Amino acid sequence: MKAIRLYKVRQNNLKGFDLEIPLGSLTVITGVSGAGKSSLAFDTLYAEGQRRYVETFSPYARQFMERMDRPRVERIEGIPPAIAIEQGDPVKTSRSTVGTMTEITDYVKLLFPRLAQLYCRRCGRPVRKESPERAFEELSKLREGTPLVVTFPLPLEEKVEERRRELLQRGFYRVWMGGLIPVEEAPATEEWDVVVDRFLLRKGDRKRILDSLEMASREGRGRFDLQLPGGETLRFSEGLDCPYCGIRYREPTPNLFSFNSPVGACETCKGFGRVMDIDLDLVIPDQQKSLQEGAIRPWTGVAR
Repeated sequence: MKAIRLYKVRQNNLKGFDLEIPLGSLTVITGVSGAGKSSLAFDTLYAEGQRRYVETFSPYARQFMERMDRPRVERIEGIPPAIAIEQGDPVKTSRSTVGTMTEITDYVKLLFPRLAQLYCRRCGRPVRKESPERAFEELSKLREGTPLVVTFPLPLEEKVEERRRELLQRGFYRVWMGGLIPVEEAPATEEWDVVVDRFLLRKGDRKRILDSLEMASREGRGRFDLQLPGGETLRFSEGLDCPYCGIRYREPTPNLFSFNSPVGACETCKGFGRVMDIDLDLVIPDQQKSLQEGAIRPWTGVAR
C-alpha cells in the first residue's frame, strides 16, 4: 500500500468526498477558515490511525489508553499509526524534531541497544562477542573431515627474536602463513598467526576442539582464528571488536542513540543535523579583484 485511501468522508462539515494521500511524503492541507482542515487531519486521519493502533493492544491495556471515536467515513485503507502535535508554542531547542516533541525518540533509544545488531563501520561484518563455544557451532556447519588449523594472532612489535624464543619455550613451534612454517624460519612481519592445533574435523572430537579454541583465545587475549582450506580464515573475538579490522567498539547504550548526548551525537554536526561552514564564493565573489579593490566582501561592510 503506497497511499492512504479515504472513501465518503463525512466527518463534521466534510461533504462525503473520496481522497488519496501518498505515504512517505509531505502533504499539506490548506483552505480558508471553516473549510474542514482540522476535521480531515485530526478528527478523521489521526482519530482512525490512533483508534486502529489502540485496538492492537489487549483489553486490559486499552483501558489505560486514550480511546478515539470512529470517524464518519465509509472506509479508510492503508492508514498507519498516527501522531498529532498540538498547535501552540512548545519549548523547542536547536535539536528539536517531531521525535523529540512527541517523545518517540525516548523509546527508540531504549529499543535499539536491546535489538540492534552492531556492524563494523569499515568491512560491514557483524560485530559480536564470540566464544569458543560459538566458534564450535560455526564448525558444525562444515563437512566432516575438513582440515582445520586453530591459531591466535601475535603482534610482534619489533621484538621478533624475543617473540620467537618465547614461543619455542612455551611449546609453540609453527606459525601459519598460508601454510605451516616453523617458528625458527618465520619472517618478520607485523603479526604472526601462531598454530595451537591442527586436525581433521570430527564432530565427536568436541572436547579436543573446544580445548584448542579456549587455549587460542587465552593466548590471543580474546582473539583466535580458524584457518580453512582454500585460504579462508574465520576470525573470532571475545571482546566487542572487529577481528578482521581490529576496530574496538563500545557496548550499545541508550545515549549512543541520542543526538542530544555527546556520546551519540554525530562528530561532524554535533547532533544539529547541519554544519556551518564558510562559502568562499560568498566571501570572495569576484576573484579578479585585489584586496585594495574590496575582494573580501565581509570587509567592505556590504550586507546582503
